[in-house]
Amino acid sequence: MDKELAKQEIRLLVEKYNRIIHNEGDIKSKEEEKTKKDLILPLFHALGWKTDDSNEVTAEERISKRWVDYGFRINGVPKFFLEAKALGENLDNQKFFEQAVNYAYYKRCPWAVLTNFETIKILNAEWETPYYFSSHFMTIKCNEFSDRFEDLWLLSKEGFEQGSLDKLAERYGKKTKKTSVDKQLLNDFTKFRDMLSKNVIKLNQDKKLTQTELDESIQRILDRLIFIRNCEDRGLEEKKLWEARNETKVWKKLREVFSYYDKNYDSKLFTYDPTDSKKVHLCDTLDIDDSVLRELIECLYRTKDQSISYDFSIIDADVLGTVYEQYLSHILKKTEKRATLTENHTHKKEQGIYYTPTYIVDYIVRSTLGELLKNENIDAERIKVLDPACGSGSFLIKAFDVLDEHYRKNDKDYSQTQLDLETGTTFTRKVKILQNNIFGVDLDKQAVEITQLNLLLKIAEKGHRLPLLEQNIRCGNSLIDDGNLAGDKAFKWEERFKEIMREGGFDIVIGNPPYVRQEELSEIKPYLEANYETYQGTADLFVYFFEK
Repeated sequence: MDKELAKQEIRLLVEKYNRIIHNEGDIKSKEEEKTKKDLILPLFHALGWKTDDSNEVTAEERISKRWVDYGFRINGVPKFFLEAKALGENLDNQKFFEQAVNYAYYKRCPWAVLTNFETIKILNAEWETPYYFSSHFMTIKCNEFSDRFEDLWLLSKEGFEQGSLDKLAERYGKKTKKTSVDKQLLNDFTKFRDMLSKNVIKLNQDKKLTQTELDESIQRILDRLIFIRNCEDRGLEEKKLWEARNETKVWKKLREVFSYYDKNYDSKLFTYDPTDSKKVHLCDTLDIDDSVLRELIECLYRTKDQSISYDFSIIDADVLGTVYEQYLSHILKKTEKRATLTENHTHKKEQGIYYTPTYIVDYIVRSTLGELLKNENIDAERIKVLDPACGSGSFLIKAFDVLDEHYRKNDKDYSQTQLDLETGTTFTRKVKILQNNIFGVDLDKQAVEITQLNLLLKIAEKGHRLPLLEQNIRCGNSLIDDGNLAGDKAFKWEERFKEIMREGGFDIVIGNPPYVRQEELSEIKPYLEANYETYQGTADLFVYFFEK
């Protein structure tokens, strides 16, 4: 937008504000929603933002707590989050600062804005500060909008496209930055796994656990704890984990919590029934020190140095996905005395694991599934979306979000629950999306479990049982169906997805296939040559994914 035109529009908004405050009593009746509609959104529209475009200015989802109002994005990348208050509201409230800064931090965004129109406070969510007030960067009063227009223009779309605010912050002097939420989580998850592994090995030598059994047990415990913390922070459940840590027998109490979740949410994640050995996961039979579990639980609420309090209700699934994809590149190495967790670059190279940036995931899904959904003749319930190398599920999570958006806009019965006549349980539209539309395959069993967990986190609601996703998210080698070569990972598409393949296959295939250089493929080259038209001795593994 032309700067002069923007100045004129903003001048008119300030005049409108002055008329409001000069009408006695009107300022008290100026509710937050009206302030947003009449003054705040028009201000940012004048600053070049498409406030009516939900891809650019999003109304942020409220979950269990009252978080920020709007996210401002460019090409899907968040530039700042805005918390709006009513006219007359005093913005110098630590709770407001905490609200805005925490939300931006958890969304991996450096900037937050707190405003009631008459005052704009620009806050930096990345700075490591002892108090939330110390995150303050700049304040602009509405009666200064004209004289300090260049400062106000820092919040324009053009300003963020040019990185003006970041450059100015650098000029003001560098401040220590917090560890980003994904790195902090990765550090903590790595520590949790190391801590649990050492303790389980020490106390369960009689069980002669294999490395695979150890990996799977610890992964299952961590997946359960993440799911529970998510439910707690969304207000679906009381803080049962925090209570469990105060018990004299923490592990016993924790298994009772798992049993509660099994009864109330079902799904394979919490399978635990002391009366039925077939329903007991190996992790439930292990011995674990209460002191280890106590420390682990406390760190799931706040970091050991107390600098970060975790709120899993606003940690995006793609953040967890980022963490898990890096986490999958770590493996346990067992020595005679201890288990240590180290990054194994060979494993990462062999598996071809690479993290795909969120904005690229968003672009790919909207350019495929998003385009297909624009066709009014398409029955959305019949669309089958596949990621044949799903990793932690980032593409499938975005596909779920796009389908959910579609139904919110187009299905008048979206919020209604339906009855499953076979089981007598109720289910929602979100459950149907997972069961009808979303499919994935991955070579790594832990990746499959993590994808299932991330998808279940998207649909968890109090009073609704979770679906089993084993038929949708499967473990196997997407490229090889020969058991002599791939063992139990050999994947026959016509058998494993029989009905879908019989009806012509998947409608949308998305993802970031593994990148593995041809030098690593010697063992399977004869198979690839015999089964793929694109075979060349120098071809990278991703070429065969393209053909498949």
